[in-house]
Amino acid sequence: MKDPTIELVPCPNCGTENEIFTDENSVLCESCGKIVLRSQDPSCIDWCKYAKECIGEEKYKELKGGK
Repeated sequence: MKDPTIELVPCPNCGTENEIFTDENSVLCESCGKIVLRSQDPSCIDWCKYAKECIGEEKYKELKGGK
């Protein structure tokens, strides 16, 4: 997996810009505490049969929502 980068994502509740790393799915808003989700395009984790071996089972489960 490439080195994560930071994306600025506005909170849907209050509009505050929040920093989310590209290897994260969500963060809590710095201002209001609500969950801010990062929009996610399909990645190699979604289609590569070696993804679990590549990034490790724990990280794979975290990114795939426990699957």
